[in-house]
Amino acid sequence: MNKKIIILVLISAGLFLNACQKNTDIFIPDPGQQNGPDTAWHNTVTPAMPVSDLKGNLLIATHIDSIEVNANIASVLTPSGLQVSFPPNSCVNTLGQTISGKVKVELLLIKKKGDMIRMAKPTTSHDRLLVSGGEIFIRLKKDGVDVKLAANAKINIRYSDIPINPLMQFFVGDDSNTERFTWLPNPDTLNNKILAGTQAYEIITNRLNWINCDYFYDTTGIGLVNVSAELAPYFTNGNTVAYTVFKDFRSVVGMYGNANTRRFSSGKLPVGKTITVVVISKQGNDYYLGFESAVTLAPTSGAGTQPVHITPVKRSLSDILYYLNTL
Repeated sequence: MNKKIIILVLISAGLFLNACQKNTDIFIPDPGQQNGPDTAWHNTVTPAMPVSDLKGNLLIATHIDSIEVNANIASVLTPSGLQVSFPPNSCVNTLGQTISGKVKVELLLIKKKGDMIRMAKPTTSHDRLLVSGGEIFIRLKKDGVDVKLAANAKINIRYSDIPINPLMQFFVGDDSNTERFTWLPNPDTLNNKILAGTQAYEIITNRLNWINCDYFYDTTGIGLVNVSAELAPYFTNGNTVAYTVFKDFRSVVGMYGNANTRRFSSGKLPVGKTITVVVISKQGNDYYLGFESAVTLAPTSGAGTQPVHITPVKRSLSDILYYLNTL
């Protein structure tokens, strides 16, 4: 009897182990995940790719208010301390016809480096490094249709910042390249200027959308180096964004993916500066965050790129936003 029991136990154990072995041969992805890591790089990033969804989920909501457009000055003050004043009869429709009545105002002031990452607005003018005193977004709409400023209308913008830098200049946003936003120097110095007070900047402008208070970082006599993010192969430009953040001044540089080299890299950065390379990715329903600090080094013979090795780990979106808020 005991022998029969032992034989039955051995047979049952064998069947169980065989079933377990078969199960380990089957990969069952979590809901929303692919059957394996996506290692494909792309010459063009499209809205259907995970990175586009990631960028959308990082965005900061604008402050929404309204003004009454008539013969009087109209002003809006946001919780961030951004004050924008519009002159009388300041708005026209897309045909240039004067409009009046209630107009919707969308405003956003960005001073944190993490917020610049969230809005994908690095502080560079093409390949030149900028130091920002604040990035501002202004949009006007009436009945859901964009509104423009009248030909001679100039708005007044004021916000506090510490410290104030008298070197600040006026820049406008250029998003004609959807993958590489850049800032352009003041295209109209007669109608756009920045006044530096003791604790606040005042901007007079005839521009809407993205504008910036910046100055070019002086790299005279300073060595320059490219920085690249060294990542596992499944962090690609189809699902990942990367940035270089400077510690000691308000500058953020976009690191753009190259389908040929399969790397995210910056432009030329000044050496001897403390930086943090930040990588954020969305793969399936999961988010990943990685960051690594380094000091930019002078290029060695035959090498113009400084690699920074990063291992992103799975994090919730709220954890990622919390981290970006600390930058």
